[in-house]
Amino acid sequence: MRKIFVLRINSLLSSADSTMRFGSDNEVVIPLAVIDELQSYRGKPEKKKVADSILSYIETFDIAKLMKEGVKQANGSILKIATNHYDIPINIEGINDTDRRIFQVCVGLQQENKSQKIILVSKNSAIRIKARALGINAEDFRDDLFPTAPEQYSGRVHIETTAKAINDFFEQKYLAISDVIKDSEITWIHNMFTEISAVDSTQTALGRYDGEKIVPLVFWDKNFPYGVKAKNAGQRMLMECLLMDWTKAPLVIVKGGAGTGKTFCSLAAALQGVEEETYSRILVATPSETVGNERLGFLPGDMKDKISPYLGGIKDNLSILINGKSKKPSYENGEYYFEKGLIEVQPIGFLRGRTIVNSLFIIDETQNIDPGDIKSIVTRHAEGSKFIFLGDPTQVDNPKLNERYNGLVYLSEKMKGIPQCWQISLKNSESVRSELSTIASKIL
Repeated sequence: MRKIFVLRINSLLSSADSTMRFGSDNEVVIPLAVIDELQSYRGKPEKKKVADSILSYIETFDIAKLMKEGVKQANGSILKIATNHYDIPINIEGINDTDRRIFQVCVGLQQENKSQKIILVSKNSAIRIKARALGINAEDFRDDLFPTAPEQYSGRVHIETTAKAINDFFEQKYLAISDVIKDSEITWIHNMFTEISAVDSTQTALGRYDGEKIVPLVFWDKNFPYGVKAKNAGQRMLMECLLMDWTKAPLVIVKGGAGTGKTFCSLAAALQGVEEETYSRILVATPSETVGNERLGFLPGDMKDKISPYLGGIKDNLSILINGKSKKPSYENGEYYFEKGLIEVQPIGFLRGRTIVNSLFIIDETQNIDPGDIKSIVTRHAEGSKFIFLGDPTQVDNPKLNERYNGLVYLSEKMKGIPQCWQISLKNSESVRSELSTIASKIL
């Protein structure tokens, strides 16, 4: 059955070619009210570019034809602009005039096209619920939805081989893919970590797929910074990502629940990098979202005062690391590093125009960053820098995002397989928090 998709503005702004994401045999309808929103859009600069691009694209067609029978797009689908059906009553509360006009278009199309399925495409769950209450089919924009948390890329895989192959792995410093049992069933991704076990003994090993073969970890038996010791396989893989030179691993993505050590280990590696003068400074950033959804502006003081409460996790871990190494009063809470400019707070909203060189940049709570802002962050990278994105995709505080649609998952899924990108997901079973914290997490 031919389908007619009606796009709301956020779905339309997902990409410059969003109108061609719905199959060659379908029809894509943009309500005139949404065209008005595109014209007046004054939101995020990246989205503003998309809005301008879509408007320019629409202008390449005969407007009169667009508003009557529609025009054929390059992928074969039909694009059409729908005028408003003002005579159709919409009896539902809590919607603005634009959404009322969009609902009128959907109902009008249903009345005109009895044999076709009309689907409103919206990223707003409340709008989808209200649409269904009016008898309108509604779906999320599937092109923007990534896998559920258990299905997302983890950066690691368990493989089996023989005891002889593991012995050869340690001696020859590589394991051929052909030595992996059932290797054809594995999707091999560049820089994916491997937990290797022997089927005929108790031998185990850790490795990394370098694009051709599996190689041993470089830092698996080294002393970690600030006396930090890896307590499990996941943390050993994490330290490999963090300690690897920026020329090989300039982009690191770490996913994991509370207590898995992602922030703690990242700060340890960062402090060592500064002390060894590998990096001139550490930049730390976290999105200004809280569990209660308060925004940055509600706090008193200047920018430093406003952003400070959002860095509680960073400062807590910094204090533990420093006090573990030195008992000097000036090092107690890490303020020394901030005062000397060795650690700088970088509000995410003020990154535009910056070029970040010779720095280790830690972006915490990435799951609360809008996917549309990720490009603006990553493209700030320059010579000598390493960017580390941390977060837990199941702990989203931003009401506009969820575990399948957020900056952390977006970056992870889009960048997997890129040689310069190293990723690891730490399992909840690898958490090093207290017994009470673990029990509470499971029960609550």
